[in-house]
Amino acid sequence: LDGKPLADPRPLTFTTGRRKTFWSKNCVAVGLSSGFLEPLESTSIHLINTAISRMISFFPHQGFDAADIAEYNRQTHWEYERIRDFLVLHYKATERDDSEFWNYCRTMPVPDGLQHKMDLFRSNGRIQRDGMELFAEPSWLQVMVGQRIMPQAYHPFANLRPEAEVETYVKHIEQVIAKCVRVMPTQADYIAKNCAATSA
Repeated sequence: LDGKPLADPRPLTFTTGRRKTFWSKNCVAVGLSSGFLEPLESTSIHLINTAISRMISFFPHQGFDAADIAEYNRQTHWEYERIRDFLVLHYKATERDDSEFWNYCRTMPVPDGLQHKMDLFRSNGRIQRDGMELFAEPSWLQVMVGQRIMPQAYHPFANLRPEAEVETYVKHIEQVIAKCVRVMPTQADYIAKNCAATSA
């Protein structure tokens, strides 16, 4: 902290999970009434937006059709599972072993869909995305490589590009990143300028 704490930290507890049924008869659960996964990735706002969009697409002009309700529930269930898998990956892929919590996370069983994604990536660097998943390939790549899940091989098509062309492309990326870094403030400078704590 830059300044004196205003109060003691207040631990927050929450229950994770989702409803078995999101739309029942004439009632649709949206937002926190539909479920809660975890606060770090801020997925709740996304889930509210997609629930509203999905509801509009299925909204009846008269009556409620069981097929529409079932499909709404299926799509919402699928979306929650894909987001859950991405969140679980952060914990499962840890190398930490300094507490009971991290030991459990590292050794816990994971959903079949997540295990499949991890296995595909380990084999040849493939990232399998299904339909309209929230998290794109770069997000999956960053978490897997960042947690040291590395592919054992790569697709042979990668060898079809001339090595000099690949080196030029990688060099260009390095230059773009270096240029961005040169003009960016350090974290300490940014905080001091934009959001420093006021002295009490």
